[in-house]
Amino acid sequence: MKNFFSTVKKSGPLKSRIQLSIDKNMVDSQGMLTLWNLMDTMNSVKEDRFQSLLLNNRYEESVTSIDLQLYRNAALGEELLVESNFAPHGKRQVDLKVYISKRIKGKPARRVCKAIYTLTIKPK
Repeated sequence: MKNFFSTVKKSGPLKSRIQLSIDKNMVDSQGMLTLWNLMDTMNSVKEDRFQSLLLNNRYEESVTSIDLQLYRNAALGEELLVESNFAPHGKRQVDLKVYISKRIKGKPARRVCKAIYTLTIKPK
């Protein structure tokens, strides 16, 4: 487990970006993005990113903590940008930070929410 974060850097990209369009299946009766769909999107990003960390069959990961902050809501037809990156957090832990922002052409990005998943790597 020495230099774990260096190994993570070599295993794949530290950052990812996904463009997401809000359709009518993701909103409630008022046309606003539901919290359930927002969490589902972040959890799918988390699962994809954690799969890239499967460095060795002798180790397993577990989510130690989740810190979620909601800033504003998004509506039907808006474009969202889902960004994620890994950051070191001690010797055997790494943080996966997921940011979701509204992107409107010609205007600054507005953050919708932020989630930080702390992942612990331990022997099986």
